[in-house]
Amino acid sequence: MKNDGTVFTLENEELLITVDRHGAELTRIYDKKAGRDLLWGADPAVWNRHAPVLFPFVGKSFDGKYTHEGKEHGITPHGFARDMEFEPLLCDMDECWFRLKDTPDTYGVYPFHFELEIGHRLTGRTIEVMWRVKNPDSGELLFMIGGHPAFQVPEGKTIYDYTLVFNKEGKEAGNHQEELHYLAPNDQGYQVEEKTGSLKLKDGQVPVTKGFFDQILTYMFDGAQISSVGLLVDETPYVTIDCGDFPYLGVWTIEATHPFVCLEPWYGLCAPDGYKGELKTGRHPEAGSLGNLGEELQHPDRIEPRS
Repeated sequence: MKNDGTVFTLENEELLITVDRHGAELTRIYDKKAGRDLLWGADPAVWNRHAPVLFPFVGKSFDGKYTHEGKEHGITPHGFARDMEFEPLLCDMDECWFRLKDTPDTYGVYPFHFELEIGHRLTGRTIEVMWRVKNPDSGELLFMIGGHPAFQVPEGKTIYDYTLVFNKEGKEAGNHQEELHYLAPNDQGYQVEEKTGSLKLKDGQVPVTKGFFDQILTYMFDGAQISSVGLLVDETPYVTIDCGDFPYLGVWTIEATHPFVCLEPWYGLCAPDGYKGELKTGRHPEAGSLGNLGEELQHPDRIEPRS
């Protein structure tokens, strides 16, 4: 393991990955066998992130506000953790962990005490991304959490060379439905009923064709349908994410400008359009709740580059 105090490098014979303590964000996946980088390089002219962790919210709150116990609070889309410095906890040759605790500033926009730990473990050709959310308080902790890794197209390719493949692995392996039901946000980023639909599949696959993301800006799938999601390039496996324990999966890009596709396991969703009610009743049935002092929630997902 190498580190300069800010960026931490894990490496084995197959892969090299880097993790930045800023946001505890996975910033590079280099496939030594294939000789290529898989994660988007965070070009600020396009999108200045690689694989941010979304906490304590996933997506937007209506008008940037939410209500908890009768009091209104403002919060940025996807929360604040991705823009904060984490404390390094453990860093060795194949594993690193970082921690973020609440501060007076976070408490001002999110009135909960919390401990968020994010870990990365490298085993062969598998990267395990691990999240632990701990409740250090006697009150209930309401939160959402999600991943947002962006997988760039290989050199000389476009997103139209991608094919999405579902349920090739995991507990639903081989269960190739003819379609997947999805939700989608409107242009403002909120859930709306008229954006629900079905994505037709063939053998668990669907190619990314022109217009795929034009009307549906983000495909939001009920995770009960999906145990893994992957990308093929010219029908050859490129990357797979095992996400069977997550209640939702998002698939996103901006077709006209972004040479990558994000595969996003989530524990929560954006707000319904116009929702101004209580956080717990309106958005939280799909998210996380820790009610006891010392209680914690752990969620791993696994990224496997293919070559």
